[in-house]
Amino acid sequence: MNIIDYVRKNKSTFDESPLNEVDSLVFAELAYMNYPAAQKRAPSATLGKLTENIDAMTKGTLSLLHRHNVSLLKAIRSSPRFSPVKTGFFRCRNSDARCERFAAVTFRLTESDYHLSFRGTGVSLVGWRENLKMALLSVIPTQRLALRYLCDVASRVEGNLTLGGLSKGGNLSVFSATYAPDEVRSRITAVYDHDGPGFKVNIYLDENYLSIADRIHKTVPHDSIVGMLLVSSRKYDVVDSTGVSIKQHDPFTWVVKDMFGFKKRTCTTRASRVTDAAVTEWLDSMNERSRRKFIKALSAIVEGSGATEVGDFLVKPLNKIRLMHKAYEQLSPSDRELVAHGGKQLLTLWLGKLFSLARRNGKS
Repeated sequence: MNIIDYVRKNKSTFDESPLNEVDSLVFAELAYMNYPAAQKRAPSATLGKLTENIDAMTKGTLSLLHRHNVSLLKAIRSSPRFSPVKTGFFRCRNSDARCERFAAVTFRLTESDYHLSFRGTGVSLVGWRENLKMALLSVIPTQRLALRYLCDVASRVEGNLTLGGLSKGGNLSVFSATYAPDEVRSRITAVYDHDGPGFKVNIYLDENYLSIADRIHKTVPHDSIVGMLLVSSRKYDVVDSTGVSIKQHDPFTWVVKDMFGFKKRTCTTRASRVTDAAVTEWLDSMNERSRRKFIKALSAIVEGSGATEVGDFLVKPLNKIRLMHKAYEQLSPSDRELVAHGGKQLLTLWLGKLFSLARRNGKS
């Protein structure tokens, strides 16, 4: 059973059965949808009403998930649990110049319960460049926007608050909850971080984080890559997934056990742990100046493909590779050396840790 099946089968209202981790993943996916301008105001229109126009809600969303999103919205339209939920305070801010992609929406679950859902990376390459900046900066602009959004919503509504998001959306949820004013943080009953990357600095030792840590619930698929990047929480639940490798970042592959939670595993896979260790060591081996130069050079190579969205790489992929190689050749000699050395170093670290793990397993 995946989240679509869950929406179809769960007949309880939020008054009867409070928000759980599966609900939060559903709302995390809904943060990727389009909402009309009227939804910038306080929650009023229901999901049942909004899903009458599925084409408008899914326009421009990731093509690889379009079919699943359509099925999800159809299930929501007839769901006694999700259909009555009201939506509002939709915010969307995109700036290529500032390398920003931010969106969030608030759901009113009951008379006194609100869930704030932050959008993840999305389909644009600008969003992925923003993710790379997380490896460089202690705080990125989008995290500040998320904190501002939380404080703004909290000032406009009364009642309990929960937060959540997938990928970068999970990171934004944790960041905003951690650094919210005390009076706002005291109203937060739960934070759901679904496979979100960590932070450049270890916020997990911050007093603000520790004051809310028992309300933060992190979930990662068993072959997680994204959710283990950077300095990440070591307290998380591992979810079973029907996907393979990076495909497990797709929320529709997560296995739902019952009406209250996901099917869990005891730990992530060896491949996930090896990748996490290799990337962490690789990032630690570079100073900030080298990281900045590497990401700038890598961005130039990717942009040289002419692609603006992730899905563009599926169209004439060989031509995209040719254009990227041409962009690489146009880099300065020092930048070419940095990219080549960095890529080789990461591959060497990954293979070394993989072989080391194989040797240990062979001796046991």
